[in-house]
Amino acid sequence: MSNITNKQGNKIEYNPNAKGYRYKVDGQNKSSVTTTIGKFIRPNLQNWYKKNRDDSIKEIMLEEKVPLDKINNFIERVKQKSNAKESYGKDIGSALHEWIDLFLKGKKPTIPESEPLRRMATKFTNFWKKHKFKVVASELPLYSPKFDMCGTNDVIVTKPSWRGQLAVLDWKTSKDYNFENAVQVEMYRRFIEETTDFKIKKLAIVNIPKEDGKDVSFFEIDKKLIKNERYFKAFRAVKYLADAESKFKEDLKKWKKENKINV
Repeated sequence: MSNITNKQGNKIEYNPNAKGYRYKVDGQNKSSVTTTIGKFIRPNLQNWYKKNRDDSIKEIMLEEKVPLDKINNFIERVKQKSNAKESYGKDIGSALHEWIDLFLKGKKPTIPESEPLRRMATKFTNFWKKHKFKVVASELPLYSPKFDMCGTNDVIVTKPSWRGQLAVLDWKTSKDYNFENAVQVEMYRRFIEETTDFKIKKLAIVNIPKEDGKDVSFFEIDKKLIKNERYFKAFRAVKYLADAESKFKEDLKKWKKENKINV
């Protein structure tokens, strides 16, 4: 649980383990950049893929004359296995983020004993030493009055070769870089510059792979794409959808109440 008061006097409460809203600003629940982006950029395609997979399994097994109850039981087992793997991946990512935050704050956390965390933490320490980064701010909760939204950037850094220029870095543990990663760090840049005195000149995504034999990679986002607001425009589109959906739900709830409809 983090509690800070920003430059504008807003009290920001951040609970990464909370169900539902993880942020409160001056006692009011607030949406986050990650939740807003994640809700619209990828899930619809993922849900379509999962349904298409399940339907295909059912069609093939029906052709093989497998009883329907056995088919449904098998598909349910596939779903449970898939959900367990997805949850495991999120748990590993959260644990590594926590370890890195302790490391960057100089608390000298012990290298984890279990894999893949041990391997990932070791890779990260080697990466950090190689680049000679200097921490400016780590795990900084942010609130943007302009967007009425929160977020927590992983770290703001600089290093000697950058001559004082600051960069926002974001840690990822997925197998590859995704478009939403770029949108996310661009919005963190805007939130930081809106609410602090920091001026961010670089944005980068750092991928820390779980697999053995793969090194940490550092993907710096093209400054031209930031300047022409490509990622910002993508976020505005997503934010518009989120706001429209929220208004629809409010209108629907009101309509049901007025017409005494219980669905």
